[in-house]
Amino acid sequence: ASDAVDFAQTIAPYLSQLSRLPQSFYAAATSSPQAVLDLYVATNPLVSAFAFSLLAGGIFFAVSEANRNYSQVDRLWSILPAAYVGHYAAWARRNGEASARSDLAALCFALWSARLTYNYWRKGGYSIGSEDYRWAIIKKRIGGLAMFVMNLTFISFVQSVSIWGACVLVECEGTNGWA
Repeated sequence: ASDAVDFAQTIAPYLSQLSRLPQSFYAAATSSPQAVLDLYVATNPLVSAFAFSLLAGGIFFAVSEANRNYSQVDRLWSILPAAYVGHYAAWARRNGEASARSDLAALCFALWSARLTYNYWRKGGYSIGSEDYRWAIIKKRIGGLAMFVMNLTFISFVQSVSIWGACVLVECEGTNGWA
């Protein structure tokens, strides 16, 4: 239905959840596991997934700066899409809106993710200190300060949010929406 991709109906009414989510999550997490599950079900899945992508971006940035290794996003590049699509399918199921299409997408993404993750591992991507050789070349050309800015913006956050955004497109196309 065309309502499913209407920003005014499926996203805008839930944007206020984003600013309240950190406090709500803390309150739920310090209360009970059931409170966390209730918050998960009550929060628009687009909002919770976007919040997670921002949190992941912050973690990528902190770890990459601490280690001076800019391949932190690379380590989860193959895993995050399956996690996001699985999240959307799980949220729909918990809210009584499960669909064969979402379940199939989650399964396909999980299989695809397993293959990519295995190949990345096989090539040493998860080895301590492994880093895409191109980051060193870029850092040499642009300098330390510019690399810091690039890491703060593109490497850590833009890539994290882009992975989330690509998964939104997969789930948004042909679904019944998230409202």
